[in-house]
Amino acid sequence: MEARKTPRFWVAVQPSIIRLYKVAGLVALTAILIGLIGFLLVNIFYFFDHTWVRPVVLAPTHQRVVEASTQLADARLRQSQLDAEKIEIESTLAEIDRTTAADDKFLVEIGTQLDAPKTPEQWLVHHEVQKTRLDKDNQNGRRAALHARLESLALRIKDQEEVVHRFEASPYLRAVKGKVVLAFVPYQNLRNVKQQVKLYGCSWGLVMCHVVGTVKNTIDGEVQDIHPHDESVQRGIMVEIELSTPSAEGESVLFAGSKPLWLF
Repeated sequence: MEARKTPRFWVAVQPSIIRLYKVAGLVALTAILIGLIGFLLVNIFYFFDHTWVRPVVLAPTHQRVVEASTQLADARLRQSQLDAEKIEIESTLAEIDRTTAADDKFLVEIGTQLDAPKTPEQWLVHHEVQKTRLDKDNQNGRRAALHARLESLALRIKDQEEVVHRFEASPYLRAVKGKVVLAFVPYQNLRNVKQQVKLYGCSWGLVMCHVVGTVKNTIDGEVQDIHPHDESVQRGIMVEIELSTPSAEGESVLFAGSKPLWLF
């Protein structure tokens, strides 16, 4: 009786097993088809898309932050050297003014009395007068050159102060004291990334997207980063962004202006 029941059981179960195999195969094929469609959709999207940006979190140990700190230190050192040079020139001009004033006083008191010396003593005084006049002319010549140097130096100091101010305002230097979030923008996407443009982050690939922040301003200087999809090296610039959703700083890509698939 047991031997007879076993075949009947398998005969009854076989249709269900076949149906399960069919369902599993259909599910597998559907998953493969969805994966293939998703792969093609993502590749086609990134081929035509010009809205993506790549978040970059700056920390005190970041290479660009260290480089900016070094450049600021060099700029401040150059500024202090220019200031010291200015002080030195002003000190020399003050010395010339004192020397010229003393020469003028000497010439007023003695010089006009011995224009036609006769005695040896008068000749000695006359020699001193001529020497004083020559020294005065030399001092006046030095004064003109030093004033020209001082004017040129004032322009260089002004330029150097602007360089220092630009470095001090750089977000790379603000990262020395705390975390700063930037975003890499390739050149081909710049036309879509403007100030106050909204940034969208997606919870799952290219769908379930929402606003996570805005673009604040651009940062001068070319940089390189990798494409978020095919990892090719891209040339572009950095922009400073403000995130309303702090966790978005960890995303591999954000989108500027609109959701990548509009409705999703």
